[in-house]
Amino acid sequence: MDGDVGTEIRARAAEYGVELVGEALPTSQDTLATLTLQRGEQKQQFFALFLPRMDVMDLGDAPQIEPGGPLLMIGPRVTPRNADRLRAAGLNFLDANGNAYIHFADTLIDVRGRTGNSVAASYQPPVGSTLFTDKRSQVIFAIISWPELLEGRLQDLATASGVSVGFVQKTLILLEGTRHIERYGTARSARALTDVDRLIEGWAAAFPSGLGAPSKTRTFRGEFEPTALDAAGPALYLSGEAVAPWIRRNPTWTLYVDDLPRDAIRAGRWSSASGEPNIFVRTRFWRGPDEHAASRAGRVRTAPPLLVYADLMASGDSRQKEAATHYRNDNVHLRAR
Repeated sequence: MDGDVGTEIRARAAEYGVELVGEALPTSQDTLATLTLQRGEQKQQFFALFLPRMDVMDLGDAPQIEPGGPLLMIGPRVTPRNADRLRAAGLNFLDANGNAYIHFADTLIDVRGRTGNSVAASYQPPVGSTLFTDKRSQVIFAIISWPELLEGRLQDLATASGVSVGFVQKTLILLEGTRHIERYGTARSARALTDVDRLIEGWAAAFPSGLGAPSKTRTFRGEFEPTALDAAGPALYLSGEAVAPWIRRNPTWTLYVDDLPRDAIRAGRWSSASGEPNIFVRTRFWRGPDEHAASRAGRVRTAPPLLVYADLMASGDSRQKEAATHYRNDNVHLRAR
């Protein structure tokens, strides 16, 4: 269905003599793309952003997003009310019905009140078309956990996030567009997170069906004794109630690893075939900038605070949720800054 919307968007642009030059239009899954709008001899590069609802409230009031040019919102349909809001904010848009406000060079296109396109009327955004897809969540996790990365090299943030540099750049642009990143200077790296509380809540809410989904979790029944492990083995990161000091006796263990800890499996007689699981193992998806320092802390380490909080909240257990509240209140990384 996204492809049908894209076809209609191009057709409506062509009606107005505008060519959309680029490899592909953005979609609900890959929401950002760089496009050049060309009309005769006039052309302008835009960042095109796909918004399923085309609602200004989903974007905030960001007038321009650097680097690369102004923002163009596209989507299946824009309501008259949202069209008025976008236009009043000076934001460019084009929907599959042909409603448009596009201003570049000497070109001004302002079309209102068009309805009736069957593709636009029947469009349903696919499940998961949110800010918190898995890869975006990895980038957001890294900049919440290590906010200094936001002002550093994109390569360092990509390494910490486990995604490509290009994907990091697109995610940062999207976060600026949704007003979760603000600039405070002229340098490209002069930016900071804003509305951190809402970002944390959104990340944690998406976690159980995303990075913490059952499909990404291996479960076992057995014992786990951190002090009994060989100190020279691969790192294990503890999360959830195993590191919550408000829970005196933890019946479950949540571990993040690069590879399954074979010595822990043998020593604790882990079994994936018997009993209710009490050990949950997921692949580590981050690489913190403090990896070298962390290695000196020993083999068994604590996962970054955002992950601990999300695991506690995702447990479904009232005791762990209460511990999550305490943990968040006591941790500077999980408070607005």
